Amino acid sequence: MAVLSEKWLSYPIDESTKYFFEKAAYDGLELRPGQLEMALEVCEAIKERKPLAVEAEVGIGKSYAYLVPAVMEYMKSHRQIIIATSTIALQEQLAKDAANVLKMTGLSIDITVAKGMRNYLCPKRLESAIKRQKDAAIFQDISSLMRSKGADRASIGINIPDKMWELVNVQNYGENCHNCKMKNDCEYYALRERLHNGNGIVICNQNMLVAHLQNISTGGRGIFDPNGSMVIIDEAHNLESKFREAFTTAFDCCELQNAVRHSISKIPKNRKAALEKFADDTIEYIEQLYRWLVRQVSEQRKANEADTSTYYLQKDKYTQELLRVIYNRLVWIENNSKTNLACAKEFVRNVFNTCDDNIVWLEMESRLKICVCRKEIRLMINKMLFRSGLTTILTSATISDKNEGEPIEKCRYFLHNIAFPVVGLVSEPKRSPFNYDENTMLYCSTKLPYPNKENRSLYREQSIAEIVRLLNVTHGKTLILFTAKEDMEYVYKKLSNKHLPYKILLQGKGSSQSRQLGKFRSDTNSVLLGTGTYWEGINIEGESLSQVIIFKLPFPVPDPIIDYKMSKAKDRVRDVAVPEMIIKLKQGAGRLIRSSTDKGIVSILDPRASTRENKPYRDTILNALCEKHSTEDIDELTAFWNKLNETKEAV
Repeated sequence: MAVLSEKWLSYPIDESTKYFFEKAAYDGLELRPGQLEMALEVCEAIKERKPLAVEAEVGIGKSYAYLVPAVMEYMKSHRQIIIATSTIALQEQLAKDAANVLKMTGLSIDITVAKGMRNYLCPKRLESAIKRQKDAAIFQDISSLMRSKGADRASIGINIPDKMWELVNVQNYGENCHNCKMKNDCEYYALRERLHNGNGIVICNQNMLVAHLQNISTGGRGIFDPNGSMVIIDEAHNLESKFREAFTTAFDCCELQNAVRHSISKIPKNRKAALEKFADDTIEYIEQLYRWLVRQVSEQRKANEADTSTYYLQKDKYTQELLRVIYNRLVWIENNSKTNLACAKEFVRNVFNTCDDNIVWLEMESRLKICVCRKEIRLMINKMLFRSGLTTILTSATISDKNEGEPIEKCRYFLHNIAFPVVGLVSEPKRSPFNYDENTMLYCSTKLPYPNKENRSLYREQSIAEIVRLLNVTHGKTLILFTAKEDMEYVYKKLSNKHLPYKILLQGKGSSQSRQLGKFRSDTNSVLLGTGTYWEGINIEGESLSQVIIFKLPFPVPDPIIDYKMSKAKDRVRDVAVPEMIIKLKQGAGRLIRSSTDKGIVSILDPRASTRENKPYRDTILNALCEKHSTEDIDELTAFWNKLNETKEAV
């Protein structure tokens, strides 16, 4: 493509953007339906300095639709532009797309990919590991590779176990980094200085953007240039959860105990003995509290039907008494040690939640944490994200939960949760240009019992025969998505014991996750079972993924946050549970078609999606998904699949 002439850069941004796409189409690039329309909507938002929310389904080419106007805007303002997304893979793909736009225009703009801090080596911690760790040889290898290949984990080029990486990566960034003797050798330190002082286009993750906005709002210097002109957030359906994470204060048992130990360590020796016994008893009370809460979590896990790491903190008399004792003891220690325990005190006071402004819950993964967050964060999100002088573009393939009404009504749940400004622009969702009508079918099973708690075992048992029938239709080539790890492991064991002619793969953890995905891609007929991030975190084009099976509709698991949202809604199910389910279902079903040549089936085992149950969810589900051609007859499904393959062979 010929480069843009200088005169086009002086034209209004919408004209230069339109010219780019017209010239690209003339030079043979595919101009996708909805792409130019979205690009011009981004231009309008830039010109009017208004926020824009736009849903763009897979195949629209939304990255080019916002990158081209962003490049044109930067060439006019020369003010930093931030693009935030949800995964490293998407960051790297966006960097390639941005570089391609610059090549096509002949323009030169710095592009910086800013990964989260834990992806980078800390030279000081690495030096310490070499001196202290038994396995010093691997750390010496890492040190050598860092000098030649860089400090980014991905660039180092060897498989570093997660436990070892945690010993040498960057854990935090602050004043100590500015005073560190090794800062000149620290790639992450150089990156942060460049982000704050530099211009160009920065591609970061959403957590980094939220941390920047939060720091700016409290008078800090922020991570990026505070005078940047534009923020673009891709995969924006994750925004609310990212902000809530940032507003959450959490302590595990060791962290709260260490706050006490730290305060005692600061006391002069002549006064320490009198306080140490009191502090030790306080530490024991903290231990008792967390042991008791672990028991609460264990009981709740038995009752949960779906995966969750979030649990209720039940304020029985024993819990309340322990919290009261710990708080009073923290006050006494602070007063008598003359040290600062304000953070720990405030946390325990908020766990009491006497003013009822906070949501308090428990999180249990590797260890238990007590978490506190203000109930109402919408206005704080609004203040940070939509501040004056900043153009904010929000886009995702799944921000609408309805298929009827004006654009703002279709996306109302998403918009409400982030307090999207009334003056903001909300565009009509951009529908995928892919040929879903001919290349896909939605199958809704009528074979299984209603999936309530009483029928859970029966549902799982009877699901196996239906899954096998569906696997036989496509001869494997299937991703099965679960809402509960226990269900996934049950189905994996049963399928593995049936000696089916397809390799059965189970979602891996950490670095093994990418290996399992690699096996699934390379073994065309294999079957992959996944939960959690697999609903939206994988992108597999081609024949290997020809069917997505939804084991159960992904209704949200009851937890304190969902409960609070429901308490504010007129209709708990229609206004909260169904929108949450639809957005996640669209993400899961969206794993099927990732390119114009992809073909296949989305199968939902849950009878609440079928006509058999006569539930209100069916029409909502059918309207929400791209797959409009649906059946409840497996013979019709088989005929459709066979016809697809006949067509493919003829081509």
